[in-house]
Amino acid sequence: MALQPMWRVQVSVPLAALEAVRAGILAVDRLAAGGYDSGLFEHAVGTEQFRPLPGSSPALGVVGQCQRVAAVIVQFHLPPDQARLQRIIEQGIAPHHPWHSPVIEVSPIWLCVDQPDPDRSGQSTPA
Repeated sequence: MALQPMWRVQVSVPLAALEAVRAGILAVDRLAAGGYDSGLFEHAVGTEQFRPLPGSSPALGVVGQCQRVAAVIVQFHLPPDQARLQRIIEQGIAPHHPWHSPVIEVSPIWLCVDQPDPDRSGQSTPA
């Protein structure tokens, strides 16, 4: 195991848009790492709250009234690659997310990852 610099990307997604956002992300990037792809994590359902202010054009709710929506946090990890992240945000998240400005958090982290054994050349371990 070795530590590698990565980005943790999290986006709050209303339940009604979850499938579309998930599919949008994976259509743009398989999120492949090691012997896996489609590496997404969804935090338990919570409640997102907001109140549209005068001058806004809310996708949901009414200006001046507090709105509460069931939502989840979708999380995934990427190597620090600005172009890849921008592509995922612009093509995978934004067109499928109902909010004008989705809440997307990007945090630098160190992730413990499995290092391939160069002597194995990708072979599986015999049972």
